[in-house]
Amino acid sequence: MDIDYNLIQRAQMLLTLEHPLTSVREILIGEGYPQDQVVELMEATAEVLNYLVPPQYDEHKIGIDILHPGEKSQGRKPSVDILIDKRSGKLELITPNQPETWRVANEVRKAIKRQRQTMKQYH
Repeated sequence: MDIDYNLIQRAQMLLTLEHPLTSVREILIGEGYPQDQVVELMEATAEVLNYLVPPQYDEHKIGIDILHPGEKSQGRKPSVDILIDKRSGKLELITPNQPETWRVANEVRKAIKRQRQTMKQYH
């Protein structure tokens, strides 16, 4: 399908202003752009963004995937929201714009702190 160039430019501007994809979709449909074109453009954009920003993890890092409110668990592609370095315990938030990411990260930090305190007692 050919997507209207004005639609693409408007979507780029909204994304540059750091609107989330779901908001961009609603704004564009609300502005009267054809829904089928908007949906196709947003799906392609989400796919590209997920491809271009892969989490950097290896055998020294643990990735945590969080099921955010409103997400359906069936048919969902796994994604990493938090990376934990096994050696240093440092957390990297991949999706800092999600409140759940912060909540889980805080709980993980508490657990790591407790674990380190317990390990110190045994050494």
